[in-house]
Amino acid sequence: MVARSRAGGNSCEIRLCTSRGAREGLDDGAYHDLFLAAEKTSHGVPSACYTSNCVGEEEVNHIIAALKNDGLVFDDQGALRWRDFPVKPNNANQQLTEKKDGSATTDTVLGTIINAVAKVPLPNLSASCRYEEEPYASKSELSGSQHHIDGCLQLINSMSPPAPKGSKALTSDIAVGFVYKCDSEKPAFECIINNRWKALDSAIHTLHLDCQRKHTYSITIEDNYMSLWYFSRSHSAKSHEFDMLVSVRLRASGCPCCCTRAFLSDFFTVEDLGYDGNIRQNSEWDQEAKEDRIRYVYRLDGRFFKTLECRDEYHDQFIVGRATRVWEVVEVVGFDDIAALSNAQRMILRDVWLEHGSDTEREIQKKIFERCDALARDFPSENDARLKDVDDATRTILHQRLKDGSFKQLFLTIEADYRGAVSKPRAEGFKPALHVFDEPGYYLNQEARAQTGVPREYNPKQRNFVVYQEVCLALHELGDLYDVVQALLDALLALQILFLVSWIHRDVSSGNILSFEGRGKLSDLEYAKEFNLSTGWRSADPKTCTPIFMAVEVYSGLNIYIEAPDLVESEDSDQPDDPAPSRRAIRHKFQHDLESIFWVLIWLVFTHIPGQDRAGKTKALFHSKHPHFYMIRWHFLIDTGFCAENLESLRPELPSQIRRGLRKLRAILQSYYLSRGNSVGDVSTYSPIYGLFRDVLQTIATSVPRGTVRLERPPPPR
Repeated sequence: MVARSRAGGNSCEIRLCTSRGAREGLDDGAYHDLFLAAEKTSHGVPSACYTSNCVGEEEVNHIIAALKNDGLVFDDQGALRWRDFPVKPNNANQQLTEKKDGSATTDTVLGTIINAVAKVPLPNLSASCRYEEEPYASKSELSGSQHHIDGCLQLINSMSPPAPKGSKALTSDIAVGFVYKCDSEKPAFECIINNRWKALDSAIHTLHLDCQRKHTYSITIEDNYMSLWYFSRSHSAKSHEFDMLVSVRLRASGCPCCCTRAFLSDFFTVEDLGYDGNIRQNSEWDQEAKEDRIRYVYRLDGRFFKTLECRDEYHDQFIVGRATRVWEVVEVVGFDDIAALSNAQRMILRDVWLEHGSDTEREIQKKIFERCDALARDFPSENDARLKDVDDATRTILHQRLKDGSFKQLFLTIEADYRGAVSKPRAEGFKPALHVFDEPGYYLNQEARAQTGVPREYNPKQRNFVVYQEVCLALHELGDLYDVVQALLDALLALQILFLVSWIHRDVSSGNILSFEGRGKLSDLEYAKEFNLSTGWRSADPKTCTPIFMAVEVYSGLNIYIEAPDLVESEDSDQPDDPAPSRRAIRHKFQHDLESIFWVLIWLVFTHIPGQDRAGKTKALFHSKHPHFYMIRWHFLIDTGFCAENLESLRPELPSQIRRGLRKLRAILQSYYLSRGNSVGDVSTYSPIYGLFRDVLQTIATSVPRGTVRLERPPPPR
């Protein structure tokens, strides 16, 4: 949160994952890195980058005068007056004062200062928060939430409906969490790390469980040292700790003392504290459950949609990322009247954080549809490379779909969308540090800093709301293998149409192939892009697909046609050794989308057909955290015997066409990777694969009529 003063100074930044993720170690995935903390600064006042600018010099002077009059600061510079406060207090949030009768009592120093600021009358500004003491673990109105905090800034005007019975604190009203640690019995190092984990855990709970939040803040205090933290979906930031007991005169740069300035930064506006003005929490009586249920109302350009059921949400406990939530919704009157509109139909709302400035799904879909309409007017001839080895029946279907516009039925119908909140930009002058949760920032030496390398760019993210007309089921929610294969056939047709207009999807997964009224739809086009050879090989082309469905080349950074890792098997398992090759960015190609379909079907057959003891095999194949994950996948894709051995361990009574079909799909992929070589721009090397895949999938569908192979519905892949 705090990085530099308005007058400049160094900043700080941290890429945060969960306590579990950080403790287990980090990999090179986009959501697993823990980076950036600060070089020591001359002061720790908030950066204008991370805090509000609504409090100017005039307001600061007015507040300092009021605090001075109350005896809380002792000069016009805004330096705090820590009366009777020891150099190293036993508890940093307490001070000893005297009652009128001379007896000692314990008052909250921070609470006194903050609540005194809240009472200062200012023109056109009123405080949004007050300070409250909290128990170590506060129950919440949100299921599963516990905030391990010692105090908080709590909203004066609640953003929440009444709390359920037994709740001690409303999660949605805790604007800023405070965590203290002053224990002379334990080493300072242990206290600091413990404090930081509690602050991080609280931020994770807040952002994960309260959809109203676009970012959040925390304050940690160890002895008399304070740090301020900012957590968002694009990056997070931490100030260098500063001494609350030291008088820091900063009037020359337009700031009062660090501590006072910290509480002025985001104190007056709810939006600045991280609440999204386009989302409102409400409650509604659930007649079936006989209790109040939390509802969220989303505003999209004057239209309002109330959540009914969460269909899918992100399971990774990482703060940074897309944080995708999928809701079943119905359109309502407004924030204060959540009654459904007359004849309102249930729809799907997707809440996701995208790179700021990137195209929305509606914009990408519009570009693709315009390209399809143009292709319909000038359909390629039979000798076009895009139609090589495409049979007459398929060519006719493709042409007809494009001519009558029915190709749009292969994609979702977007009812409304909206670009929402943008995370704050990264502060300038940050210094990277990898060990902010392993050791205090001021213990980091220059050598440790030098080893962090150059961090990747942290561009702001923007919230995007999309409402779809169709209420679908994802593949992993289907209960019959026949329905899965039918949806895959339609998704394959959608991918072939994308191929004809030179677009790739780049995020094919079981959650992005949907079933609606017995037919398949290809969704989530945010990562789709044009396959344009003129752009060259992009070294920073990000990995976008779910790891367990990602093409082996993309995940490993190796080309199948020229690079074959050593597949020597280890002595104590059936997993090949990982040679840890030097990985690089591999350009996403048309065949990589098709390979993802292969992995989706493999995963569903291995994990969703009941009665199979596949725990050992599936862990290696479908857990990206497995130490030999990419090598096992590589081996499965290019080694005929290894693939056959795994497939033979499926339930013996399953139709033989399933195993035979999966073996054929694997052979098709390997053959075309090898024969294509480095001719990635030769579209004629991709066009035959769609027909070959279609033949195999149709054969499998014929062998498993509806009701033949039932599927279980385990949780979605993580």
